[in-house]
Amino acid sequence: MAAIKDDFTERVVQFGPGKCLVGITAQPAETSDGDKPAVVILNTGTIHRVGHHRMYVSMSRKLARAGHTVLRFDFSGLGDSAPHSSGQPLLRSNLSDIRSALDWLETTLKVSRVILIGLCSGADHAILYGHSDPRVAGLVLIDPYIPTTARYFIDYISRRMDLKSWRQFNFRKSKLMRLLLERLSRGLYRETGPQHLTFQGLDARASLEQVYHATAQARVQLLVICTGLHHAPRQTYREQFINAFDAVSFDDTLRLEFFEDADHTFSSARCRDELNDLVVGWGHATKFNRATSASSSPNPTVSDTINAWIA
Repeated sequence: MAAIKDDFTERVVQFGPGKCLVGITAQPAETSDGDKPAVVILNTGTIHRVGHHRMYVSMSRKLARAGHTVLRFDFSGLGDSAPHSSGQPLLRSNLSDIRSALDWLETTLKVSRVILIGLCSGADHAILYGHSDPRVAGLVLIDPYIPTTARYFIDYISRRMDLKSWRQFNFRKSKLMRLLLERLSRGLYRETGPQHLTFQGLDARASLEQVYHATAQARVQLLVICTGLHHAPRQTYREQFINAFDAVSFDDTLRLEFFEDADHTFSSARCRDELNDLVVGWGHATKFNRATSASSSPNPTVSDTINAWIA
């Protein structure tokens, strides 16, 4: 079944082992720029491929109008996709499904480069997978898991107590104070990782740091988008991502954006429009040149670390 719009085509597709996975492709009506990577949008938790508030429908159509081929699909056991028959643990199954999606795009549509987009658990799946597959040239991580920092706690408490001027004075003007509290926070608070994943190793933060390091070394382009409007916020300030992974040298591979007045599921139509504009603009302006040297090949040490995560 295909739906023809003015400037793109949507089609239901099935792929994977036994064609158990179901998705929707949105393809530009005219192939105007073969240099643009395809886009694969991942599930958030148990929400199927439409996304919260149909946000992935509008996002995929806008990306298709901008010249990207887009696939949004359901992981095994979600939406219209059949349960995975391999008996793998959930995280292994989901990462295997991402590989099946990229294999299908490559063999069917001759796609060689892909951007993965995910919100929350989708972002965590994207970062855990992206470094391992040379076809992944970019990642859009919306509210990925970010370890807390000292400033996170201070900001959180001061917001509750309306001590805005005090917070700004201490942490925007005193770098030394911030660094000291970062170290203290890491000593007192042991990170356990995202709520939907369990880390079986000793240090969840160090594991994620390894993954981000491998991703940056491969020169996979990162667009990290965080939201600030939560009852129990994941992050309280724009630079929390950089502070939490301060051992990683992202160089020019990272763009960081903070939607302070957006909630976690982008329930505001205005915020969803701004998100779509941001993603399309980033895809247009960014040069996606993943490194191909031996040093940027998938790191077996990082792969071992990822094996310590279970869902």
